[in-house]
Amino acid sequence: MSATPQGGPVRVQARRQVRLTVPLLALCLALLLSACSFAPRYERPEQDIPDQWRKVDLGSAPLHTDWWTRFNDPVLTAMVEEALRNNQDLAESLARIDSAAAQVGIATSQLLPSVSGDAGAAAQGASEKTANTVPFNRSGLSRSTTNYQGSLNASWELDLWGKYRNNYTALSDVLMNTVVGHEALRLSVAGQVAQSYFALLALDMQLDTARRTLKSREDAFGIYTSRYKQGDITELDWQRARAEVETARAQVHTSTVSVDQAEASLAVLLGRSPREIINRGMTRGRAVGMLPAPPVLPEGLPSELLERRPDVRAAEYMIMAYNANIGVARAQFFPSISLTGMLGTVSAAVGNLFSGPAGVWSYGASGTLPILDFGRNWYNLKDAEAQKRAAIAVYRKTVQSAFQDIRVSLTAQREADAIVRSMQIQVESLRRAVDIARLQYDNGYTDYLTVLDAERQLFSAELQLATALRDRLDAVVSVCMALGGGWQDPGARPSFPVVNTERLLQQETSAREATPATRAPVSGAARQ
Repeated sequence: MSATPQGGPVRVQARRQVRLTVPLLALCLALLLSACSFAPRYERPEQDIPDQWRKVDLGSAPLHTDWWTRFNDPVLTAMVEEALRNNQDLAESLARIDSAAAQVGIATSQLLPSVSGDAGAAAQGASEKTANTVPFNRSGLSRSTTNYQGSLNASWELDLWGKYRNNYTALSDVLMNTVVGHEALRLSVAGQVAQSYFALLALDMQLDTARRTLKSREDAFGIYTSRYKQGDITELDWQRARAEVETARAQVHTSTVSVDQAEASLAVLLGRSPREIINRGMTRGRAVGMLPAPPVLPEGLPSELLERRPDVRAAEYMIMAYNANIGVARAQFFPSISLTGMLGTVSAAVGNLFSGPAGVWSYGASGTLPILDFGRNWYNLKDAEAQKRAAIAVYRKTVQSAFQDIRVSLTAQREADAIVRSMQIQVESLRRAVDIARLQYDNGYTDYLTVLDAERQLFSAELQLATALRDRLDAVVSVCMALGGGWQDPGARPSFPVVNTERLLQQETSAREATPATRAPVSGAARQ
């Protein structure tokens, strides 16, 4: 009977407790250190923003989200909604959102341990020679064994310096940039559809003007031909009248081509199929001269423009992304520590694999420290800092372009209405001048050149009036686009089928709240 040393079981238990306590303490220490981050504190770039609009009456009319309904044209509304559903540029943008979201998922997985399973079977044998036998004779003895094993392996690289958390933050900001960029594209597509539709209506008006002018000149040319045969007018007047008929005819053909081109371009914007582009016509609503051009007077100060325009917000998200990348680059200078563990079993029979006494386990830690990389990490950091400076420059240029757009569009909208009124008066006066010139020519008080000049001026003015009417409507669209009029304000209910980006934004916000902050809170456009 063997004697057990006094206190032996107690010592064994104590050693087991030490073995369990040391890894737990190391894990807790690693978790405490994981709050460290080398990303710079984010601050929005300073901009010299004007306190109020210059020489612009802001009024009190709010900017509607579905701004295209202001024109009271059901055909235009249906076209915009069709484009927002079927436009292929928007489909590509949605796919990029999915891709960016997947990259965020990959970054999230890097923050957590990875567990893998391993199973295998190995057979081995040996042969022995008996006396008076030839090597490899069948009468030789052989022995073989087969071992089966299964195990679970776990590994976790501790994010002591915030490398993976900053990578997650950077990719999250890229995702937000993609989402907001999609909204900017929606605004652009809606604006392009509206302006293309107005251009089509203006071309219709020009085509009608050309056809009406051609009919009038053909009728007049028939009369002049009879008078020429009778000797009442000279050949010079007759040739001039004939030339004017062909001028109007050429304008009819030119306008017809332009109308067809506008219809095809609009069909592509609407996302129609190739068959529909070829065979399906384009529906018209109200005439370009009958569409209202309501004043779009923005409400609020210029600082709110940064929150309205999705392109400005998208540019700021890229600054945030590159700011987090600096933290990733800085973490490369410090050691990386990984924890590993394995738990498994070995058996000579598959049936006893999970019940046999032969169990195997291991755990440990490993670390790597960059010693000599010939400046790779240093240049990587400088690249990240340069990319942030470039993103800041892009942001500043985007803000500058935003205020350029709003200044130009508001001025154009204010002056466009005056231009239309002047053109309308000019057309009315020229129509009266044409009637007077024809009357004087028929009674011999003037020559035919005076009639031609009056008719040419009238024809040109009527074509220009159609362009002015289009420009007035385009100016309203430009104001809406400059103010980010198509952007969905927080809490606003979409008036058309959209992708559920709101849920994506909410999930992203929840994920950020669950992750230790690496930058200062940003008010306004940065976090709404």
